[in-house]
Amino acid sequence: MAASSACLRAIGLSFLIATTAAFVSPTSSRRISKACETKTSTSLAGTIRFVGKASTSVSGDAILLSNNDEGNDKSLSNFLSSDASNKILLGTENIKLISSAAAGDAIYECTQGSVAWFGLTLIPIFINRIDRCTSGSQEEGKVTTSIEEARTEVQGGGLGNALASAMKRSAFEGRTIVSWKEGKSSYHIEGDLVLNLTIKLPRILPLPPGFNAIGSKIVERTCRERLKQNLVDIEAAYIEWAEEPTTN
Repeated sequence: MAASSACLRAIGLSFLIATTAAFVSPTSSRRISKACETKTSTSLAGTIRFVGKASTSVSGDAILLSNNDEGNDKSLSNFLSSDASNKILLGTENIKLISSAAAGDAIYECTQGSVAWFGLTLIPIFINRIDRCTSGSQEEGKVTTSIEEARTEVQGGGLGNALASAMKRSAFEGRTIVSWKEGKSSYHIEGDLVLNLTIKLPRILPLPPGFNAIGSKIVERTCRERLKQNLVDIEAAYIEWAEEPTTN
């Protein structure tokens, strides 16, 4: 997932700053408590739960075809309905096809970029499903990229085995829905993103009150920024694909 993978990297950096304040400096922990009215229940004291949602859209002019491309389908619908858009939807070049269907649906193993975190190097690996759905019209459709499974490879050990073990048990849930409508002179793309991150921490790393609420606000803002960039990247990838000369 393009937006989810980019958002995850920002989550790691945001979490690094927040947890440093919470665990290293007691006064910083008190400031976090005062900054958030919603208190984390004691039952969740050792569980990080960050939740983010976002929606945005982008519009553009239809691609004008050259004479050499007449008769070839260079529409946005054809791009997003084909494998040509898979890498931009998944958000990484490092993908491995697991299974595929005739309708353009597919499951991939996607290795995301590494995230530096407390002396550890985290490498998220997602099993992503691409589901394509058309309404029977060539002018509109929808593609959903979801996280089916996830694991985190951990290298190094800046905070010891306990934290490394916690990161290996981290859970990710999320999906990005990209829908579009296309006319003769323009197109419109909409995106919806949901991303949840859960990490069960060892007892030696308790969370200060309000930490999850503050973290979720950071994730929410990051989701909005990354989803907007994701749609811009999809638009750019489509234009590049459409302007490539067709070889017969």
